[in-house]
Amino acid sequence: DEELSILIQKMPTLLGLSVDANIEPTLNFYIEALGEGKALALVIKDPSLFGRSLKKRLKPRLKEAQEAGLIIDTRCLRRIAYYTDEKWQSFIVN
Repeated sequence: DEELSILIQKMPTLLGLSVDANIEPTLNFYIEALGEGKALALVIKDPSLFGRSLKKRLKPRLKEAQEAGLIIDTRCLRRIAYYTDEKWQSFIVN
């Protein structure tokens, strides 16, 4: 309950998101990539990660990162979520 309160205080717009269509699938994405403990710590620290598109950004970039042999950790997932398309392409090529 305390962690949920922190999330909502940091990002009140979470209340407007669909649990089934957005919050749960996005949280599951991070859990599958990092494990539950690290994923929960990541999204509690930065709930704006829920605002990234699974279909258009997160899943395709994770696949590219895995194919490039990158270590999938919290730093990589932040890059996946936040880098512009240009910066991501530059990062993934190098």
